[in-house]
Amino acid sequence: MIHQITNKVLYSLISIIMGSMVFQAQGQKSSQEFDWDGYGEWKNKTEYSKTYVVDQKHPNASDSNEGSRAMPFLTINKAASVVNAGERVLVYGGVYRETINPLQGGTSNSNMISYEVAPGEKVVVKGSRILEAEWKQNKVYTDVLADPSLQYTWSRRIWVTTVPDNFFDSDYQPFKLPNILPEEHALMPWANLVKEIAPYTSRRSLVFQNGKRMTQLEDYGDLAKFPGSFWVDVDGKTLHVHGFDGKNPNTSLIEIATKKHLFKPIKVGLNYIQLRGFTFEHCANGFLRTSTGAVTALGGHHWIIEDNTIRQINSSGLEFGYLAYEANDPNPENVERDRKDSQGFMIVRNNHIHDCGTAGIRSFVVTDGRINNNHIHDIGWQDAENYWECSGIKMLVTHRTLVKGNHIHNIQGGNGIWLDWDIRYSRATQNIIHDVQNIQGGIFVEASHYPNLVDNNFVWNIDGNGIYANDTDYLMVYHNLVANVSGNAVHAIVQTDRYQNGRKLTSEENRVYNNIFINTKPFRFSSDSNRADHNLYISSTEPNFIDPANFGTDKLDENSIFSRIALEFNRDSQFLFWDPAKTPVKVPALKEVSLDFHNNPRNGETLPGPFEKFHSQGISLNENQSQKINP
Repeated sequence: MIHQITNKVLYSLISIIMGSMVFQAQGQKSSQEFDWDGYGEWKNKTEYSKTYVVDQKHPNASDSNEGSRAMPFLTINKAASVVNAGERVLVYGGVYRETINPLQGGTSNSNMISYEVAPGEKVVVKGSRILEAEWKQNKVYTDVLADPSLQYTWSRRIWVTTVPDNFFDSDYQPFKLPNILPEEHALMPWANLVKEIAPYTSRRSLVFQNGKRMTQLEDYGDLAKFPGSFWVDVDGKTLHVHGFDGKNPNTSLIEIATKKHLFKPIKVGLNYIQLRGFTFEHCANGFLRTSTGAVTALGGHHWIIEDNTIRQINSSGLEFGYLAYEANDPNPENVERDRKDSQGFMIVRNNHIHDCGTAGIRSFVVTDGRINNNHIHDIGWQDAENYWECSGIKMLVTHRTLVKGNHIHNIQGGNGIWLDWDIRYSRATQNIIHDVQNIQGGIFVEASHYPNLVDNNFVWNIDGNGIYANDTDYLMVYHNLVANVSGNAVHAIVQTDRYQNGRKLTSEENRVYNNIFINTKPFRFSSDSNRADHNLYISSTEPNFIDPANFGTDKLDENSIFSRIALEFNRDSQFLFWDPAKTPVKVPALKEVSLDFHNNPRNGETLPGPFEKFHSQGISLNENQSQKINP
């Protein structure tokens, strides 16, 4: 959320970027004029002239080799330093403890650079090192208070060691760095209220025992109470742990994250890169909104990021926005860039992103993006909601971007999908979002004067609002199923006193049609220009939030209906059990939504909600979906 920003440089830069885009000259289109089915994907058409091979297990592996199959490189980063446009890097199985820093990018979709895992292989890129140190228990003292030189209260459960001085890189010491540095707060003034509390002041410390992430504690005195926890002393190198199941760390594999990034180009704006099939894990990055992704495109355009796993990250997992840094970031890498209409065009698909501390995906300025069929879950374990940068997917300044078919669940302190600030002609459709806890929404669209479409989504069990339109006009909320939310099914209000592109932000002309709302309060509008109709309201439990007597008596929801239906959602099978005798009544079709959740056509009259077809017992969410996402 861009809250209370007074930095004129940031607004000026965003306005310049927006001025470079093609549709700016065309003027604002109505929802009827824009082609909501017209989000086409470009393809990698490169015929590679050369392949560099990386295989750390090969007996001849060395970075002084030529990079052939017989004489492969030892590290991926060596290949990244020599591969050129029209060539690819093929990596064979193993654990590669390094940061990959591409030196070159491609020049077109027929002259790309590709980083690929060899068929049938598993490649894990880790930002951690194995700690080989002796662990000791403190001696038993009968009276600790009698000796003031003692620093710690003794417990048989606690083991201590000293991390060697040369364990971390000289230029990055995560055990000594808070999640938000004091100078970084100047770049994120909206986070000022939380600058002096945990987890924002916590160290960027990730410790793993036998592959399982341990929990960092702020108070040494709590260590004995929580198995699987650790505490770092103020010296930044004395480490205390309470092992899982009381295990002696001397008999365990202890890994500590040391890297700030796992994949980061050597400079801003390398383009036409494909990244396929890798597992990235153990990254000790910080909370700053931009430039912190464990895997980052660093402002490049025309990337394809697919079939990767990104997991066990201290902050955000993946970043691919045009703005690689905050506008006023003094980092020397934050260079001025030429404006190009070809910015964006990022394809992010079929990735598995989980166990990230703040966000699965977080990006600033996403133009013509395709974020499809990703599985994102268990995000937000840092519980850092109140600096407003947490979400399964969060993208700012999102134009003509499609967010489709993603499975997002178990989010703590963040939204499922968050499209923030000057969103234009973007669409969130066919997404499955469930078990989200925050104060905003399962899907959150913020600060827009342009049409956007949220349709055919399945939103279930949200501690917050189902779909939230904050300071947003012209949002179309069509054919969604929103169930079991603690707030409103749809929340469309003016929340702040902000301006965008010289115009005050409002909440006008939003449309809520043809949805199914289950066990929830219906909607909250702050303007009479917002409309709702042809929705189906269902109560399967008590209390009942809807008074059936009000239907047809108000200018809002004049044609909506109320029903009682027994239903249940099975998360494992992704099946919604529905009373077969209660198939919904049909409603008028909407031009913007030509297909349902399963790509069945909608013609003339159609069913409310995401599903055009019901089976004898209910609806399978996985049915007929191309490129299924397995939980």
